[in-house]
Amino acid sequence: MKSRIGWLLGLLISVQAFGQEFAFEAPIAAVSDSGYYRIALSPELMGQAQIDLSDVRVYDHTGEEQAYLIRQESAVSTQSLFKEYEIIDKAYKEDAISHLIFSNPDKRPIDNVSFLVKNTEVKKRARLSGSDDQENWYVIKDNYLLHAMQSQEETSEMKMLNFPLSDYAYFKLEINDNWRLPINILKVGYYDRQRVKGLTTSFDCPIAWQKDTLKISSIKVIFPQPMYMEQLEFSLSGEDYYLRSASVKAKRNGIDRKKNPYEYFESLASFELNSNSENVVAFNGTVVQELLIEIDNRDNHPLKVESIKASFLSKYVVCELLPQMKYDLKLGNQSLRKPDYDLKAFASQIPNDIPRADHGAMVDIRPAEDPAVVSGFWGNKYLVWFVIAIVGFGLTYISLKMVKEIGGRA
Repeated sequence: MKSRIGWLLGLLISVQAFGQEFAFEAPIAAVSDSGYYRIALSPELMGQAQIDLSDVRVYDHTGEEQAYLIRQESAVSTQSLFKEYEIIDKAYKEDAISHLIFSNPDKRPIDNVSFLVKNTEVKKRARLSGSDDQENWYVIKDNYLLHAMQSQEETSEMKMLNFPLSDYAYFKLEINDNWRLPINILKVGYYDRQRVKGLTTSFDCPIAWQKDTLKISSIKVIFPQPMYMEQLEFSLSGEDYYLRSASVKAKRNGIDRKKNPYEYFESLASFELNSNSENVVAFNGTVVQELLIEIDNRDNHPLKVESIKASFLSKYVVCELLPQMKYDLKLGNQSLRKPDYDLKAFASQIPNDIPRADHGAMVDIRPAEDPAVVSGFWGNKYLVWFVIAIVGFGLTYISLKMVKEIGGRA
């Protein structure tokens, strides 16, 4: 019985070892300081990895697996930026009226202003006025009540004052400090909300040929290796004004019912080429090595496709790196699932603006294939998984039999 179990376990281990090999690796550039880094993934690396990056792993030079996160740029994000006004005069007077004057040089219409104030627990009355020459002042809002100017986390607090829309070149805030010490205002400004596009990784598409026949222009793009992409941008010439229907397809490989391989083209997107637009087409992220673009010219002269640029929202492996250690990215194992690291529970505590690191060229680390082996047992992945299933059932059967024998003896 023991020998039978040992034989099954040995076979299972050998089969599993065969299925756990990585196909590619890429060295991570050395870093100068310890900490978390975002390692930008190249289109070539993503072209060899699983589409969800479940087979990517990080190892140090001792062979120790390192925990990591996957992050991706957002297509568009909104950021609030604090922009300061220049304080041109500030006078603090105990037992009197303190004032602060700041400039609005562009005379931008504003209806609020924010003040960064040193923490204080006091109530004060204030007035806001405006001027274009600092001589003639006009009241904008009177009898402000300033209070609750303290933060539990910081030594200063941001306070916002709202008022009627105004476009004066200068504003003056007067604070009644009668019978009290003044408050300490550090900065004056406003929050500007901006829409920011996410960073992209882009690369040129090698155009193999363009054929113009039967009112259809066909353009073939062939990469030397699989590449990951999410959109294409076209540069065209030939006509000043044009509006054409077009499509983009990716070459795929399939197997028919008789287990014979065949090739076909999968449609990625249909779109329009317009002389008044940027001519960008987006689609779901995909891995391709060959593209076919077709343009319907109708009764028009063909357009010349000068260049095509592919791109995707940049993706990163976020990992803690040490300057004295060498690291490698490894990938290309279809049997792996997404890793489950504790680090994901603390993802919000790792800032987005951490330093960036790059990886080097990807290297094929698969062992040289022996034709005799490839055509035999190990070259047939279905047979390999069949053996794994048989071994699993065998171990289960033997375990149940042992339990019954032990129960019978008892």
